[in-house]
Amino acid sequence: MMDELRNRCAAQIGDLHRVIEDWLGGRLPRTPAAFAAFADAHAPGFTMVAPDGALLGVDELLPGFEGAYGTAPGLRISISEVALVHADGGGVVVTYEEWQDGPAGRTGRRSTVLLEPHAGAPYGLRSRHLHETWISPR
Repeated sequence: MMDELRNRCAAQIGDLHRVIEDWLGGRLPRTPAAFAAFADAHAPGFTMVAPDGALLGVDELLPGFEGAYGTAPGLRISISEVALVHADGGGVVVTYEEWQDGPAGRTGRRSTVLLEPHAGAPYGLRSRHLHETWISPR
């Protein structure tokens, strides 16, 4: 059961980062439906602590992401080290590493995300809170 949940979380995180990669790389069509693949993966009250410590709400995150379309041509994102930290009826806490290779070079983040149950989401989960911390390239 825990392996199945971890796999669902890893799939949700991986799919979302493919959308991020394709949106920022300009490979998706710039349409409301393509943007919704990112926006709908976040709960209305979503919050994020960016690697620099800035606290962003969904009202700041979504317009910033939408405006960043095509700003990172050639961007590639890989996700690794997905680990289930905690799970109960209210949500799942997951950690993972995110590595980006693109115009800015190679950057890494260690992330902790709270995923909450949501029947309309592709894997039955959507992001409620995300905390990212810079990590050095290996």
